[in-house]
Amino acid sequence: MSAPYPAIHRWVVASSILPTTRKAVHEAGQGLKESGALWLGQRTETAKISAVVLLRGNGVEQSSGSWKVRPEVFGAVTRWARPQGLTLLAVVHTHLRGVPPRLSRADHEYSVQVPGVLAVVIGDGGAEADYHRWGWYVHENDRYICLNRNVLAARLILEDDYPFDFREADAEGLRVLTP
Repeated sequence: MSAPYPAIHRWVVASSILPTTRKAVHEAGQGLKESGALWLGQRTETAKISAVVLLRGNGVEQSSGSWKVRPEVFGAVTRWARPQGLTLLAVVHTHLRGVPPRLSRADHEYSVQVPGVLAVVIGDGGAEADYHRWGWYVHENDRYICLNRNVLAARLILEDDYPFDFREADAEGLRVLTP
């Protein structure tokens, strides 16, 4: 695959990004509403996640059955990310307790449809701490494909902690958070 979407074969994630993301989306949804975040970085064959952006507030709709982000919020994130050479690498969101961490029909049809982008679902309202029990999907061949544990182990590289940008965003812009 070539520009504008160079192929991604692996994703590098700092070990603290997983619990930081999980805690943020869990708190944002309070276990009662779906919530989510974006992982950004440079799009390369081995794409390193260098920013986590929690989406909440103006332009973000959270309910017990869905999480919707208005274009204005994506625009605010893009205006911040683009000058830094960052692009969307993953959309992470929660499903409530009792709802399997699998992509729903709406997730498949209305989520970001870009080759190589991850869709990650954290179950139990964001309380599920074991990332192996999250739903991991990659968009390939015009659809999301589930990454089983073996494929995930080969394509997701957990590194010792490294610095990453942690922010929240809404239609008004982005604000720095502390992990």
